[in-house]
Amino acid sequence: MLAILIGLLTQNDVDANVVYSKVGDVELKMDIYQPTSSAEASPLGTKRGGSTPRKAIVMMHGGAWVSGSKEVMTAKAKYFAGAGFVVANISYRLGPKAKWPAMLDDAQTAVRYLRTNAKKLNIDPDRIGATGESAGGHLASFLGTRETRDPKPAEFSSVSSRVQAVLNFFGPCDMTGDFPPIMDGIYPMVLGKKKADAAEECKDASPLLFFTNKTAPMFIYQGLIDPLVNPEISRTAEAKLKELGIPVEARYLEGIGHEVKMSDASAALAVDDGITFLKKHLN
Repeated sequence: MLAILIGLLTQNDVDANVVYSKVGDVELKMDIYQPTSSAEASPLGTKRGGSTPRKAIVMMHGGAWVSGSKEVMTAKAKYFAGAGFVVANISYRLGPKAKWPAMLDDAQTAVRYLRTNAKKLNIDPDRIGATGESAGGHLASFLGTRETRDPKPAEFSSVSSRVQAVLNFFGPCDMTGDFPPIMDGIYPMVLGKKKADAAEECKDASPLLFFTNKTAPMFIYQGLIDPLVNPEISRTAEAKLKELGIPVEARYLEGIGHEVKMSDASAALAVDDGITFLKKHLN
């Protein structure tokens, strides 16, 4: 924890707004954070610089697939860099202009970009994880379980989109279940249809329905008073992964809503437990 906190207070080595893809006239960008110097001394970290390829994390913001930006994840990106990861904090296309599965295609392209440029970035292409909050956690879960969706992607077509471990911050793994009425307007903006008419689209947007015995190990962070994602969705995902024999850990947090509340001791500990989980399964 000390090395991570020091990392937050130091100047990060970051390549901002790196274009990883272009779809039509839309440039998709990522901020690439290198491990901070404090990570060199941390038993959780990896030495910055040098010749040993490093662990990497693809990080995705929330916003119900219709809002948000990579900038809202800056503090978290620094936190993970302080723990010794190369962090690719990405943007992706949003509704209503873009419809599912554009968001997934972008996240998968970001993974393939990192693998294609692994030598230049000094990352290990076989030690890439994913994390994200809410919609970003949903996409991270997909990166751990679904290979490149587009059968003929325009970019890096021969490279795998799968990651080796996932830290899911309250991302819904099942879009077929019940959500609060406030979410009703999201379905047309993201899936192109009202939920009542989008049964197949909801299935296609549900990571849980793609879980297999090849799914990546997953850590789930879930608040028990989350007003948007019912904790039972996360419990069902955890149970399914256990049934398949996939390593999974979950933290269900009393008094925590749809948030990563680092001022709460139990929430902060859960985040650090998630980081430890990622490191274990990316070694």
